[in-house]
Amino acid sequence: MRNRIAVVLLALCLHWAAWAQSPTLLNDSHTFYEADLRYGKFLPFDVENIPSVYGLDLKIGRQTDGRAAWERDFNYPSYGVFFRYSTNNMDSVKYVGRDENGYERATWEPLGDCYSLGGFLNGHFYRGKYWSLDYGLMGGLSFWTRHGNIIIGSVANVHLSMEVGPTVRVGNQFDLLLRYQLSHTSNAALRLPNRGTNALCWQVGLRYHPNGRPELVPKAKPRPAFQKYTSLFATETVGILQTNEWMRSHQTADGTMVSDLPFERPYYFADQVQLGLHRQFHPKFSYDVAFDLCWTGETKRMYEKAHQMHAEGHEYFTGDNPIPLIEYGFGRSLHLATSFLFEVNYNRFAFCIGGAYYLWHSIYHGTDQKKTWGLAESSESHFEDTYLPPCYRTFYERMGFKYYMGERRNLFAGCFMKVHSGVIDYAEFTFGINLFGWEDKK
Repeated sequence: MRNRIAVVLLALCLHWAAWAQSPTLLNDSHTFYEADLRYGKFLPFDVENIPSVYGLDLKIGRQTDGRAAWERDFNYPSYGVFFRYSTNNMDSVKYVGRDENGYERATWEPLGDCYSLGGFLNGHFYRGKYWSLDYGLMGGLSFWTRHGNIIIGSVANVHLSMEVGPTVRVGNQFDLLLRYQLSHTSNAALRLPNRGTNALCWQVGLRYHPNGRPELVPKAKPRPAFQKYTSLFATETVGILQTNEWMRSHQTADGTMVSDLPFERPYYFADQVQLGLHRQFHPKFSYDVAFDLCWTGETKRMYEKAHQMHAEGHEYFTGDNPIPLIEYGFGRSLHLATSFLFEVNYNRFAFCIGGAYYLWHSIYHGTDQKKTWGLAESSESHFEDTYLPPCYRTFYERMGFKYYMGERRNLFAGCFMKVHSGVIDYAEFTFGINLFGWEDKK
């Protein structure tokens, strides 16, 4: 690890030396550089001893100065790009494969190191003359040197971090930082297993402003009058997932036992069309309420499994109140939900979090079965438990970001995580348009 860190630090020093020759940066007080050391624990983990995590962060950032109204609204945030290296003292994790006879076999091998890169945003809960209490958000991609184990299914993964802690100013060029951070890495169900890693870490860092700090525009500066407004919007959202649903093991004609392994399960397409109202009630905050019409090919997997259960005489089909055996059709993959999404608007960039509740599933069509209302999945009927995909039961959460485009910001694109009971179902990619809008009466 020491050799790798030394190489990265040397590369960063050479980068600084090259950029220092730029007349633009020499006169630019907005640019800063930062290096952070991390130590913490992976949590949770399927091992007897929870392993430690060690890491190094390198950042290049820009400090806003309040020239734009949104910068003053958010108390002069900063943003930029980061590179992160993480390692741990893990002895081994479980890898599952097949031997030459088709039987599942498990081995225990090292987890490997992780390299991450992406963007960050830092803001202030409190900003004083000599110190501040800050928060930070980081998002990007992580690349693992080993994968295909019970924790990490693919080399490329999504990386997310949230942090909070104090920053102390040391003169006009240096800051000392202390942070407590939660980091998450997973691959958004693009490659199973997708349990991912969660790490709680302490972090200490040094930030360097080579050209001093920018002069901040005071918050007292007048800003354009804000007018609340409402708009009708529509979105198209797509995603792809590798199903979590296993088919039962069975023996082939030559005696080989066959069952799904995580890397053998098929992929399915997911789509969502949304129609709703967007409400901008504050310069920094807005929300959406909408109806979501969803479709997923994974429903076909559930019908195939139901037929396998029926052939094996499962109790759902042979008990006192047997459920009907239904043939799959394209229309049986439709689902309708009502959703709410809250946005924090950093100018054109918005962080979003919300949820939705399913109102209707097309699996009931042509049967005497009815929807079970409630939040607990344990209350669902045997019919729903059999035919509904895991990602489309009762409710779901959504978190991610949007970016608004156009002079009037009538277009937007975004990336979200569709989450069910705290576990990501798959990643969504969204494109939307505000069809028309109106301002409140003054």
